[in-house]
Amino acid sequence: MAVWQDNLNRALFHKQTLILHGNIRDRAYVYQRQIVPGFTPLLRQIARENGMQRILHLGVTGDGRGNREGEPWAVEREELLNEDTVTLRKTGKNPARVLARWLKEEIERPGPRTLFVIHYLDKLTPYVSSGLYPQDVMDNLSLIQKLIENIGPGHRLLMVALRDTMIPVEYYADAPGTSVHRIPLPDREERRFYFGQSLAQLNPDQLDLLANLTDGLHFLDLINLSSDLASDRPGSTGDMKKRINRYRLGTQEDPWESLPLTGGAKGLLDTAEGWFLGRVKGQDHAVRDILKSLRKARAGLTGVASGQTAKPRGVFFFAGPTGVGKTFLAKKLAEFLFDTGEAFLRFDMSEFKEDHSVSKLIGSPPGYVGFEQGGMLTNAVRDRPFSVVLFDEVEKAHPRILDIFLQILDDGRLTDSRGQTVFFTETVIIFTSNLGTRATDSRGRPLGEKHELEQILETGDSPRRIQAIQAHFRQAVQDFFTYEISRPELLNRFGANIIPFNHIESGAVQYDIFVSKLREIEGGFNDKYGGAGHRLHIEDTVADYFIARHGDQIRRFGGRGLVNAIEDEIITLLADYLLDCESRNERGRRFQIVWHRTQNRLICDVVPNREP
Repeated sequence: MAVWQDNLNRALFHKQTLILHGNIRDRAYVYQRQIVPGFTPLLRQIARENGMQRILHLGVTGDGRGNREGEPWAVEREELLNEDTVTLRKTGKNPARVLARWLKEEIERPGPRTLFVIHYLDKLTPYVSSGLYPQDVMDNLSLIQKLIENIGPGHRLLMVALRDTMIPVEYYADAPGTSVHRIPLPDREERRFYFGQSLAQLNPDQLDLLANLTDGLHFLDLINLSSDLASDRPGSTGDMKKRINRYRLGTQEDPWESLPLTGGAKGLLDTAEGWFLGRVKGQDHAVRDILKSLRKARAGLTGVASGQTAKPRGVFFFAGPTGVGKTFLAKKLAEFLFDTGEAFLRFDMSEFKEDHSVSKLIGSPPGYVGFEQGGMLTNAVRDRPFSVVLFDEVEKAHPRILDIFLQILDDGRLTDSRGQTVFFTETVIIFTSNLGTRATDSRGRPLGEKHELEQILETGDSPRRIQAIQAHFRQAVQDFFTYEISRPELLNRFGANIIPFNHIESGAVQYDIFVSKLREIEGGFNDKYGGAGHRLHIEDTVADYFIARHGDQIRRFGGRGLVNAIEDEIITLLADYLLDCESRNERGRRFQIVWHRTQNRLICDVVPNREP
């Protein structure tokens, strides 16, 4: 028996009023090793086992407050719990009239033990944050409170709602005779039992796989999935996962399975490292660590060691100074995995410094402004279940915000404010941080991280210094989660995937970065102005010029200093010559940026474009 069912049976023994909320509209439930088809039959069986002899139902239609085009406000039903359940009364009435009759004629009357059930309580008396209820809602609330206070011996009052957050607190605050119970989605044992009953042809390993991969689904999804699998039995584990993704993610396509193992530009076993190193300069160790995890994900072994296979495909923590390529590598990872930069989802955690800002990620609670819009994070991942999700500068977020990541990293899913489950099982989660370079901690107290890093940087250029820098950043991350915000449980989820990034100090690396950026500028210019016949060429020696002038700045401020330098010296120069050609209505020009060594400055030569 599920925990919530056991708790409900215990509560029916010694509590007179119970509130149920959560998964109340599912198609089936597992109870006492049986599959019960629906919520009302489940209530009937539980009531019978607890000695109840009849059930009085009050069902609310519409919004519970007004009559829509002749629809009744309420439907009242009475069931006798003998061998053949008999419905004695079914009438349409105002809910207040039904509640008043219960209060006057039923709730205290000795006789058959009765379970009074009010369905959709959150429609009948919806919660109002201001506490200023409309008069009709206030009347219903007062009647229900009187029912709670006057219920007779042996009777029970059961109120059912979709959400506990939409139930007035007056029902359960300081109410020793009332207990609140949440009906969760089916757990692993329930899912396995159901599949064992509906798909008897599957072997135990297949049943275990189905039970593990369907975490977070309703029984309605399990029913449809079982029908799908029974009609056309899948031939492999991969095929089974595709079928499940139809119900979890809304698609059967799996870009992970499309990743080539060998050959081409992205072969995970041979050419992938070269693909990354041709784009990301100076962070070779980070690339290799990421590829190790990608190979595990491609093989389907993520989470196998912990027994939790419903995890994100990869989890990384990028630590290092600003401007060294942490975000850039994350973007390239999205391009590598999913062939588009649109699969890169970035969240700046400096926007989440207050504990209440979690509503930005998962949505506002019911009754609050923006509730209907959902959350930024949950909406984005629901729209793109195959994506790289970057949480940038995570140390700037409020520590309570970080708690939502525990469910994502452990279970691979998150429930938004509207109660909808969003799956992260096909995502790669990346956290970035500047921990290790700070002069003050999150509370503004002096911190020695920056001074320690500067001392390491002054020890000379050697492999031992690189190791010391990486150890420094790893230790800074560990100290932050363990001591500064007291979240060691979150640190454990990163495991060995804390990846320190190097400073951009090597002249050869700087040269490669400059040349790569110059080729990128050429490509962007030629795409934009090719229609006018213009072309841009930047000589490689321009990179030497920038290293001589701005090398120290790049070492201190990383790649952002590089972009600023290029913006100031190349783009500004090019803009003047481009506008001059436009003013003369000249087309078909070749703009050549060269380093004039004698004058030690960049110049732009404009000549006719001879290229076709």
